[in-house]
Amino acid sequence: MKSRKSFYKNAVVKQDFRQFGWISLVYLVSLLFTLPLGLLQIASRKYVIFTDYKNYLMVNPEIQIVLYFAVPVAAGLLLFRYIQNEASVDMVHSLPIRRETLYFSHVISGLLLLIVPIILTAVITYFVTNTIEGFSGILTVLDLLSWFGVVTLLTCMMFSFSIAVGFITGMSTVQAILTYIFLFLPIGMVTMVTYNLSFLLFGFTTASIEEKLMYLSPFLRFVGTWDEPQPYSTLEIMIYIIFTVFFFVIGLVLYKLRQLERATDVIAFSFLKPIFKYGVTFCSMILGGSYFSATGDLNRNWIIFGYIIGALIGYTVAEMVLLKTWRILRLHFFTGIIIYSVVFIVVLLGIKTDLINYEANLPRMDQIEEVYFGNKYDMQELIRNEIDPFSDNKLFIQDVRNLHEEIINQKDFIESQKYSDVNKVQGFITYRMKNGKQFTREYQLPADAFQKHLTPVMESEGYLVNQPEFYQVQRKDILNIRINPVGPGHHVNTITISDKKEIDEFRREIEKDILSQSIEDLVSPASPWAYIDIEYKRNNNEEHIFDGYSIDWKKSYENVTNWLDEHDYLEDARIDANDIKEAEMTIVTPQNPAEEMFSAEEYYKTGQKHATITDNESLKTIIRHFTEYSSDHTYYVKLILKDGNEWYGSIPDQYMTDEMKGKLK
Repeated sequence: MKSRKSFYKNAVVKQDFRQFGWISLVYLVSLLFTLPLGLLQIASRKYVIFTDYKNYLMVNPEIQIVLYFAVPVAAGLLLFRYIQNEASVDMVHSLPIRRETLYFSHVISGLLLLIVPIILTAVITYFVTNTIEGFSGILTVLDLLSWFGVVTLLTCMMFSFSIAVGFITGMSTVQAILTYIFLFLPIGMVTMVTYNLSFLLFGFTTASIEEKLMYLSPFLRFVGTWDEPQPYSTLEIMIYIIFTVFFFVIGLVLYKLRQLERATDVIAFSFLKPIFKYGVTFCSMILGGSYFSATGDLNRNWIIFGYIIGALIGYTVAEMVLLKTWRILRLHFFTGIIIYSVVFIVVLLGIKTDLINYEANLPRMDQIEEVYFGNKYDMQELIRNEIDPFSDNKLFIQDVRNLHEEIINQKDFIESQKYSDVNKVQGFITYRMKNGKQFTREYQLPADAFQKHLTPVMESEGYLVNQPEFYQVQRKDILNIRINPVGPGHHVNTITISDKKEIDEFRREIEKDILSQSIEDLVSPASPWAYIDIEYKRNNNEEHIFDGYSIDWKKSYENVTNWLDEHDYLEDARIDANDIKEAEMTIVTPQNPAEEMFSAEEYYKTGQKHATITDNESLKTIIRHFTEYSSDHTYYVKLILKDGNEWYGSIPDQYMTDEMKGKLK
């Protein structure tokens, strides 16, 4: 019994309840308004789809997230607020109570104040759910227990985190600010560092990090769980439990080491002050570099300027905060910034000179098991659909490796084309190595300059079968297919194909065209004839949710065109030369102010020379290569349709015939 008495003090717990019991009351009322009352409000709506609510986190999720990430932090701040006040910290620690006992007493008080409202809310929610017929069969007891477990864990973790942060600083306001900064610091740091490496390191890719970023922030991870039947995996739950225990232990250790006279200090431990100072400097520096890289079109001089300005601002602010004065210009200030600058310059030079051989590294053929080449987002989509995007074809692997070798050799040229408007191909290369590892690089390749090496890669089956539209047309659950012609809005006639036999035939024609594309077809900027919208069958409880995919009917898809013609769909399926009365063409010079325009119509109106084209062959050429979205072309055109509509776009220079050019002289 004696050891239990030394573990915590009933008097301290009772005092906490008298002083901070209102926290528990506010939390309870807020939870009741959010969950049980929220369920009743949803049920009272005139139109409601109960199956949309897959778990209790989807009921007023915006309010829930505020509660779980605000109330526990406030509780941790208030229960240990005495440690941040010079008068109260001396008074409390003059009592014959050990620090461990005080710590555990306040922790127990806080947990009771926070968990009891969750238990009461769960009980009331159970009865409310059973009274609502629409929810009783959807939201089960297991769902409620899952909600209770997740919310309790998040509440305890945020409470322990707030306490641990509180002992690092001697000011309550700084404790609150640092708690939320640290909450987002991992994801912010990783995002900024990887973004900066993407333009400092040739070939660096963020693909392996992008999908995992949300796991670095409990806040963003919680946001991502709203529409998931099972919000968190068992591994995540275990990690959160470990972090919660870790923060409670760290809080105890820091409390025992904390010097009482550190109250009102921004950072309470001397060994943490350099970490704080240089951490702020580094974060400010990469933020400055990121800002000037975005506003300065990745110009290297502006990026370096951003690093310098960011580091100076960050270092200066950190010094002012730590010293609590603006009078910081002393020898210590200058020596600190010089040391930081030297270290940063060494690291930057190491990156730019490729000391670790990252940019020039190329695996040998005998090391490669399989390879993927394409778009990183397409690859991620295929993996999500449980499709292996890698190819083990030796010829394809060799072609990709040859392309990769040429990319490394042409590094300077590729980087010089970063800001040009030339047509580019995303070269995302991932090798699956024989040792089980993956080797990934990402480049933006000028299509014309690399056509020789891109052709065998992009025209191979290993590349074409990984096109997202190829997977979509292979699905067997297609409900119907709609063809929406590209062109002026009110000219469009939508065609619907719903016959099962016709759908299957049409699907096979699309497959043939996808697999027979040339590199010119793949990189062509030409607007498609139409958008082929595929709608898939849905489960009974998801009939209100649209499930579909849109595919471009490219002008090179001859099999699709022939099939539509054979089935008498072609005439209404697209705008072709027969729908055009005439075309008015103009030249837009590079020096023209149109460079700052955004629409084809704006570009067209800046042209000086104009010509009217009416012959059918020229109109066929124009519509074949016509594109609505391009700012790097010289020849812009206004198509005047027979129904009176006007359609603005441009034509790539290489497709202009001598006859058309002659009319503009």
